[in-house]
Parts: sequence; structure tokens; C-alpha cells
Amino acid sequence: MRWIMRIIGALVVAVILLAAALLALPGDKIARIAADQIEARTGRAIEISGDTSISYYPVLGVETGPVSLANAPWSDNGPMFRAEALKIGVDLAALLGGDIQIKVLDAEAPQILLERNAEGLANWQIADPADAGAPTASQATGGALTLETLFVRDARIRYIDARAGADRRLEGLEMTLSLPEARGPAELTLKLAMPGGEITGEGRVERAADFLDGQVSPLSLSFEAPGGTATFDGRGGLAPEATGRLELSVSDAARLFEVLGEAADLPAALSRDLGFAGEVTLTPDGQVFLRDGTLRGAGNQAGIEADLRPGKVTQVTAQIAAQSLDLTGFTGGSGSASSGAGWSRAPIDASALGLIEGDIALSAGTLALGVTELRNLSTRITIDRSRAVAQISRLSVFGGSVTGQLVANNRAGLSIGGDLSASEVDLNRMLRDLAGITRFTGSAAARLNFLASGSSVAAWMSSLSGDGSLETGRGTISGIDLDRLFRSGDASGGTTIFDATKASFSISEGVLRNDDLNMQLASITATGEGTVDLGQQRLNYLFTPAALKDDQGRGIAIPVRIRGPWSSPQILPDLERAIQLNADIDKQELEQRAKDKVQSELQDALGVEQGEGESGEDAIRRGLEDTLKNELQNLFK
Repeated sequence: MRWIMRIIGALVVAVILLAAALLALPGDKIARIAADQIEARTGRAIEISGDTSISYYPVLGVETGPVSLANAPWSDNGPMFRAEALKIGVDLAALLGGDIQIKVLDAEAPQILLERNAEGLANWQIADPADAGAPTASQATGGALTLETLFVRDARIRYIDARAGADRRLEGLEMTLSLPEARGPAELTLKLAMPGGEITGEGRVERAADFLDGQVSPLSLSFEAPGGTATFDGRGGLAPEATGRLELSVSDAARLFEVLGEAADLPAALSRDLGFAGEVTLTPDGQVFLRDGTLRGAGNQAGIEADLRPGKVTQVTAQIAAQSLDLTGFTGGSGSASSGAGWSRAPIDASALGLIEGDIALSAGTLALGVTELRNLSTRITIDRSRAVAQISRLSVFGGSVTGQLVANNRAGLSIGGDLSASEVDLNRMLRDLAGITRFTGSAAARLNFLASGSSVAAWMSSLSGDGSLETGRGTISGIDLDRLFRSGDASGGTTIFDATKASFSISEGVLRNDDLNMQLASITATGEGTVDLGQQRLNYLFTPAALKDDQGRGIAIPVRIRGPWSSPQILPDLERAIQLNADIDKQELEQRAKDKVQSELQDALGVEQGEGESGEDAIRRGLEDTLKNELQNLFK
């Protein structure tokens, strides 16, 4: 952006000519000379209209009317620079001695258009016409150039980036710039009046002449606005380009975005306490590289290395690592249903998926999601048009390990899905955290393929669909003792120990159905079938333990119906089902066994023994006859 120095140089040349002519040249002639000098140094046409006046004492200077500088040939957005008036004043004594000491350079209501086209060309990249070696302001006289005060009032700046789809405007800018030494530092202050508040800033450029001539110089900047602050300390140039340490702190994102005139559509969890500190590099083509950075937000802190290309949607390649991450602020808080209060209906804001695209490698020691806590996470997330796919290479959850894929899609309303495999999962922890069920213990392997939609955990659970399977080793079920059930019919209390379990299931509209549960116990087998309404947190399940048959092939099944809210379900024997299942027992055998028992007791009472070839009924009849004979004989004695 050497055009700044070239414009200054042209104006200074005009003043020098004015001094040399000793008042012989009229104002319009001075204006024409200045215009010719600017066009020679920038290759852009300039128009100076209105009256041009000259001051002589105590400051030698020129004041123009409206001024405009043409834009790049490829732009149709109007002049690159225009102002209601320009005023330049120099120290006459210094000028006669060969130095240029600008006492004042004043631009009234300037309008500056900075523009980058789709090919990446910038309108401030002004080439030397035929590389004619047009001199800078200081070279015009061979002396030193100093600037006591540059004052810009009521400036308007517009920035257009066709490649990024950006069109931003700043109005009401006031700026002062001082360069007291020719090759020394420049001090800058600015104030920007925005509809939502005021932005203030200050800075220091160590080698201002080099900086204004398009080179890189050490510099420091700081800005403050309602809701946030920013500081930079490093090196930079007008390309724009910079490298150094950047620190950003946002205390109120909604307030800050209001001040900046931008729509703030951030998740609530990102509305406060945001920050970044680290090394940043900005390249002339608009790319940003973050190194040794620390991100802060939603109560979390993580290290970051990233390559960014800002735009309507920022392109990202990043590595993020954290000791712990708490994402409950994005999932509406705890989704646990152990209290029976139901799933959280707090809205889940996934709009952040539309802000970036690219690849992010994420690792975390712990990751809290509200429903449960994950550990030792290592995943690669690919985001494309509001759809994120996370490939999980390592994850510990419920005491076991999980691999697979998770998807969050916010293209047309939020939906989530996944295809996961788990091993050595703690049944008690999994069912407690996901469903509030605490009766099971053991280690399980599972597979789950699922899809859900909605903007809350409650909506997800009610819309859930998919399928899966579960296998366990040795474990327990508290609240029911199957041995006691078979001994006395009492299904309440106690604990059942099982050796293995296997089941598959399907899910539709939030209702899980299982028809093939098979559980192996020491002397009992058990099957199960029924439904689990995940959305309403209710059970309707028939659990059927069956005693193993004895040597004679006899056995019995006693079904147990588990029904009601899963926080406190009823567990009762299903007698009707028991009769149906045990209907194959030989009723004649039961009748005969009862008859034999009665006959045996009668024979004992009558004191008779069943003779060889004699039926039980005949023996009883004989016993009765003998008894009656004896009683009749006694009667007649």
C-alpha cells in the first residue's frame, strides 16, 4: 500500500513548488500539479474540485475542495478514496533547510474503499507505473519526512472481499497519527462510533516510514470495545500481513457482536468468557495460522494448532487437545433420567456447525456430555456444510472401550446418528447413566446403530430408531431372587446371579423392542421379550426363568412381568402366562399321584397292607369290611 506515501509525496511536492514560486502560482495550478504528481506515483486518476486555497504563515500549506482517487480498473464500486477536503501544512523553515516537517495533514469525511476481487487481487496493490521509480515524499527533496499530526475525521471505510463473500462497513472513524522522527516510530489512536457502542484503540509502529512504504515493521496494537478486548505484539505490514502474539478476550459475545453490527448466532454456552492467546500469522492472501495457542470458552480450556481461511464459512484444519472438556452447555445440561423427571427439554443449539468447514483432530482426557462422561477420547471430525462426522479411534466410556462413527447433521434441522461398537462395558454404569436403571451388574459387549432428530435430548430419545445387540459375561440382577421364586413364588427382594446373556433389539420412534433375550444361570435358563419406551422411560417386559428339567424330564417356568416407569418398575409373577407355559405337565399324572397319596394314608389308618396283585382300592375295601365285621361282632357281644 505504497499509495499512502505517494499521495503524501505528491502533496508535499506541490507545497515545495508553492514555496519555490514564492506565491506566484494560483491555487488551481497548485492543485493541478498535485494531481499530476499523485497520478504519476499511483497510476490512478485523481480529481480535485472546488476551490484550492493557500496559507502562508505560520504554516505553509494547501487546502483543497472535494478529492477522489480512482479505483483499480477491474472494480466497478466507485473511487477507492474520496474526501470532502484535504489540508496539508508544512514547516516553512524546515522546508527551506531541506527537510519536510508536516505540521498537519487533515482529511475531512474521507471514504475509503478496500477491495479484493475473486482472483485475490487487491485495489490497494498499486504498481509503479512503468516502474518509473517515483520518489517517496522524503525523496522528493532529499530530506527527512516527519509528520506532527495526521487527523482523520468522520471517516467511512468499506471492505469488500469477493472471494470470501464479505462486505463490511465502518463509519464514524476518528484517527490521529504522529511521526515525530523521520525514521522513528509512529503513534496511533483511533475511535470508532458504532450504533451499539464505541470502539477505541491505540498502536505503535516502530518503523513507520517502512510500514507506509509497504514493508514489515515491529508493531503493537490494542483495542477495547463493550464486551471484549484484543492486543497484538509482533510485526506487520499494510499488505495486510502480520506475525506475533495475539490475545483476545470476550466477556459478552452478544454485546460485542451488537457493537460490530454483526448477527450473533452463537450457542448460549459460547456467549461469555471466550478467549484466545497464542502466536498468529496473517498472510497477504488472508490465511491465518495459529501456533502454540490456547482456546478458552464455555468453561473449558484447550491447546490449539490451526490453519484458517476466514470467510462466510471459515475453512479449518486444526488439532485441539484438552485435559478435560465440559460440553453440557451444548446438550442442554444433564440428560440423565435416573430421577424419573424425564429427559432434558433444553434447546440444543447446533448453529456452530455452519460457521466452519474442514478437519479437526480432537483429543481429551475427559469429555462431559451431560448424559455421561467420556474418557481418553481421540477422534477426527470432518465438517462439511453443517454436517459433522466424527471417526472415533479411541474412547473409554462406562469402563469399556468404544470405536465407530458419530454424525451430527444440522442442514435441515438437527439430527444425530452413529454406528458404534463397545467392549468390556460396565452394565451398571451404562444403564444407570443412560436409563436410570441400577439393578444390573456385569461386563458387556454391544453394537449400536442409531438415528435421532430434534433440538433436545427429549426429542432425540422419542424419535430414536436403529438396531443393536448385547452380550454379557457373569453378572447379577438385584431386586429379584429366581431361586426363591421357584421355591416359594416370592419374586421380591434378593439377587440373581447369571453366567451369560445374549440379546438383539430394534428401535423405532423411541421404543426399543427385544424378542430373543437368553440368559444362562446355574440351574435356570431365562428368556425375555418386550419393549422399553426410551422416550417415556417406561418398561413392559416379560422375563421368563425356567428351572432345568430333572432326571425324569420334569421342569417348570415362572414368567415375571416387569412393568412401569424404569425408575421404580413393578416386578410381579405372571400367573396366567405361567399356566399357559406349564400346560404340558401331565394332569393325569398329577391326579394319580394325589390319589396314590390318599390311598396310602387310608391304608395306614385302616391298618391293611396291599396284597400281591391287589389294587389299592381293593385293599382299602377289604380293610373297611374287616373293620365293619369287627365292630358288628362287638355290638352283639
